[in-house]
Amino acid sequence: MVTKKQMKAAKEERELASSERMTAKRWLILIFGIILAGVVRAIGIYSFIVPNNFAPGGVTGIASMLENKLPGNPNAGYFLLAINIPLIIVAFIFIGKKFAIISGISILLSSALMVLFEKVGFPTFPFEADKILPAIAGGIIGGAGIAIMLKLGGSSGGTDVIATIIQKKYSATNVTWFIFMLDSSVVVVSFFVYGNDIVPVLLSFVEMFASSKVAETILQGFKSALKFEIITNHPEELSQEIFSKLKRGVTMITAKGMYTGEERAMLICVLRKRQLSQFREVLKKYPDTFAYISGTSEVVGRGFNS
Repeated sequence: MVTKKQMKAAKEERELASSERMTAKRWLILIFGIILAGVVRAIGIYSFIVPNNFAPGGVTGIASMLENKLPGNPNAGYFLLAINIPLIIVAFIFIGKKFAIISGISILLSSALMVLFEKVGFPTFPFEADKILPAIAGGIIGGAGIAIMLKLGGSSGGTDVIATIIQKKYSATNVTWFIFMLDSSVVVVSFFVYGNDIVPVLLSFVEMFASSKVAETILQGFKSALKFEIITNHPEELSQEIFSKLKRGVTMITAKGMYTGEERAMLICVLRKRQLSQFREVLKKYPDTFAYISGTSEVVGRGFNS
């Protein structure tokens, strides 16, 4: 006969085993993410950025310029690692062990892969006619790598580490502007490194823009939506149409117009972007209704992604 004590012990054992499995799952995701980010970043730099002679901002740009101009063209992976080592040590001290370890492993992997790619003859894609293509490709690939690292709680090194330290110490600092200034200074220097040519500078800004947009999209996910705030005299009828036709919830609050002094209903509704045209068709039935739209970067909860 199984006693209550034995049942409780068995339950605790199952819960512990489940917890261990979840921990193992998280470890696998972490390891896979670090490897993926390292591989993606190495391909972006080695195959698209370096062979097309332009230098995106930050440490990547410095490494690219050093490979291009130093005798023998030593692999940019060596410079990428050498410059990031002191930054990772500083991150270990001022930011945290997890951040530093995750970032350090990914940077080490990227650098090692770039050296390995050179030895095995991994393909590169130098473009002579339309160099904007490798800038866009390098930005897309690099942005994906950055986003993966940020999701894992690390970074791609370089100015990201410096910015994180500054943000931690001075939370009110405009870190985005600070990163842009650091990256831009590297890009400006590339003008002189690549023979006083404006083309590498323009390509660098294209790469930086593509990278930031891709990283932003991945970090926010594809969960963006539209929030409507609607001032109406027909809250019940309008809400019912939204329920039945758009399958979305509505929240109503009472609002007062300060010019007229009248109280009216304000409906708040969050919709997917693809539902915009349907929503406009519903609003056309209520010409005295006033509505405005604002974008939301991410939506979680019932009716959307959990």
